[in-house]
Amino acid sequence: MHTTIARSASLRSHRQSYCSPARQPFISSLGPLAVKKFRNHASSIHSTTAKAGPEDQWPAPASYKLWPTNISIPSGAYNALQAIEVVLTLALVDAGFSGDWSRIGVLTADQEHAAQQVCWFILAAHSAVAAAAVRRALGPGYPPLLAGARGLLFGSLGLYDVHLRCQLREDEQQQQQRRQ
Repeated sequence: MHTTIARSASLRSHRQSYCSPARQPFISSLGPLAVKKFRNHASSIHSTTAKAGPEDQWPAPASYKLWPTNISIPSGAYNALQAIEVVLTLALVDAGFSGDWSRIGVLTADQEHAAQQVCWFILAAHSAVAAAAVRRALGPGYPPLLAGARGLLFGSLGLYDVHLRCQLREDEQQQQQRRQ
């Protein structure tokens, strides 16, 4: 009897430390076996540590300075520009390759063919930019796959993003060397 009371008290205190008050009545109504399983699950969740991803190690700048001017735009606006570029590129691919637009009469066959040619040109240009982004990323150790994906998806906007992230890292390393 004494061990049952002590065990019940330890389970209750354990439940309170890992479980929100809204879930406590639910778990206690399931019985001690469910509480034990929940405790094991909760301890495994709290004992794991998450690895820092590339975005944590290579943070985006707070603002992007438009080269060669002194105009800066916030990071959110820059990300919106990248999203708009991807959406417009996908719209161009849809116009060039789906055939729906010429079928309903919005585009002629010649316009559809021109859209296809523009899509192939954009793919070639973005591939070259992706190679340049990978080349830029190799120096300071930025993940080359991520740099290539940014260059392929966003073109010169992605290359500029990779360049700024690498530049920030290089500046931080130089400041650390100066302190030592």
